[in-house]
Amino acid sequence: MLLENIPLGKTLEIFVEREDYRYRLVSKVEDTNEFRVCVTAISSSGRFFEFLPEDHIRIVYRDQNFMWEWDKVRAGLAKLEGFPVHYFQIVDKGRTFNRRNAYRVKLLQDVVLGYYRIPGRSGRYFNIPKIPADLFASREEEEVWIRKASRSVYVKAMIKDVSENGIGLYSDEKFGVGDGFFFNIPSPYGDLPVKASVVRKNKMKSIESRFDYYYGCILAKSNRKLLHYIYDLQREYLRKQREMEDARRADKER
Repeated sequence: MLLENIPLGKTLEIFVEREDYRYRLVSKVEDTNEFRVCVTAISSSGRFFEFLPEDHIRIVYRDQNFMWEWDKVRAGLAKLEGFPVHYFQIVDKGRTFNRRNAYRVKLLQDVVLGYYRIPGRSGRYFNIPKIPADLFASREEEEVWIRKASRSVYVKAMIKDVSENGIGLYSDEKFGVGDGFFFNIPSPYGDLPVKASVVRKNKMKSIESRFDYYYGCILAKSNRKLLHYIYDLQREYLRKQREMEDARRADKER
């Protein structure tokens, strides 16, 4: 797919590998040509995301049937018609992105989810909230607000399955779409810290269900070793499949 064929206003996914961590960012396409795409500037709490020269960056565009990837792109901050944008300069043509990293593996692992809350408001966050711009308070009141916002809450959950970009979880906690939380995934590589946001939720209807809700989540930040763990689980699953197929063939030949 040619970069300039991405429709304006569509969502672009940006994956950043930095040291031991992997970040997933999303933004809307504002402008594009043969070698560069510009998206709405990515910011949090009034600060623009800063891409570093040593970052490994790839961008992904999805349409109804396919996913396309551009790897090892260069990124920066610029202005488009007076408005800030992040741009991504490509080095080669995009390619179809439909490999095993979209494959989900079952875990069925108990975990503890943690989150933060803005005092007096709904919503759950995987980062400590910043003081809202519309909060008019004295210095003492701000200090109380910061102490309350910095208190993390913990709830029980169970991981159903995981992929490179997403995770499925069961929990009794009633999260909403857009809520975020942090937790560790136990693995042979140690505890792998991740941060995730809810993109869909389902109420469990079976009386045999251990938890009340199921949540489909996008990974906003993860440890780079998570992908190695997923590949290990895939290889083990495929090995067991081959053994079962070999056993069935052997039974038929007897």
